[in-house]
Amino acid sequence: MLQNEIPTKDWLVFDNTPEIRQSSKEVAFPLAPDNELVMKKLIDFVKYSQDPQKNSDHAIRPAVGLAAPQIGNNIKMYYIRIEDTDEETGTKKVTEHAMINPKIIGKSNQISCIEEGEGCLSVNGDKEGLVPRSFRIIVEGYDYLKQQQVTITVRSYEAIVFQHEQAHLEGKLYYDLINKKKPWAKKSNWIIL
Repeated sequence: MLQNEIPTKDWLVFDNTPEIRQSSKEVAFPLAPDNELVMKKLIDFVKYSQDPQKNSDHAIRPAVGLAAPQIGNNIKMYYIRIEDTDEETGTKKVTEHAMINPKIIGKSNQISCIEEGEGCLSVNGDKEGLVPRSFRIIVEGYDYLKQQQVTITVRSYEAIVFQHEQAHLEGKLYYDLINKKKPWAKKSNWIIL
């Protein structure tokens, strides 16, 4: 743990509160101690949620990402942690990004979405439907884990996670993108993941 508290769902801000719909503010450098604590809480929450031993009672839903507004801080930060297992070798691969002041500076026209739809820790009960997002994006920002400014290109599922978290910084939620009349409608050229 990077900070002293055990993550709980009491940290979360839900979609029935106006704060979750506010735009987030840029973070100044060097990081103030309270802003650094926010990043540490984001990292601890996601890692804890994914740990089968620590989160054995599933007190919090496993998450692949969490944005600062979801824990009551409207500042431009999020943390993403995706665990993948190589089907051939069985090797586990972990991809992590702890982004500060991230911006999406490029998007592909190709649309993709997750076949079963998306979910969110700040939304009680899932909103069903396809969530169209760009298949490939370019993101720039400061990576807290690398302690440097980065520009990265991400694709597929990872790009969807980035866009989901980035939307939180703009006060938007995944279900804003679902077709209201036909939630499962898709275009023939979309990539379904």
